[in-house]
Amino acid sequence: MPSHVIHFLHDSVVAPSPAPVLGTAFDAADVHVHDLQAGMIAPVRANRNFKGIVEGIHVRLTDIAGASKITIRLCADAAGDFTLVPDTEATLVAGVTDTDSACAAFKVGLPLFQVLGGPGNGSMYLFAKVDGGTPTFAQSCITWME
Repeated sequence: MPSHVIHFLHDSVVAPSPAPVLGTAFDAADVHVHDLQAGMIAPVRANRNFKGIVEGIHVRLTDIAGASKITIRLCADAAGDFTLVPDTEATLVAGVTDTDSACAAFKVGLPLFQVLGGPGNGSMYLFAKVDGGTPTFAQSCITWME
């Protein structure tokens, strides 16, 4: 029996250009694609479903006028049909000097396995919607542990 267990913390940061513009409903075009195995060596990631513990999800929106809350959903497929982390809402926190930019953080702490469907290549799809306005889905980060 090992004397201790070592966990490795990974992150996946996505900042697409152009960034999607969010509305008040989920839309398959308003997604950030996270390759949660990008940092792993090729033999480990080859044709492998994702298996890990998603610790947290952080999002950043810009041009937030009219939005005060964000809802996210993490899926195993691009269509958003194989949900792994169900709809979770958070209040947007505006910047101190730039009140047109806001962030939200989500604690997940859930072991996820790409077994329900999707491509089985480590990609996860982060969908988002807001309660009002049309902010830009500027950036997102998923941290996960193996």
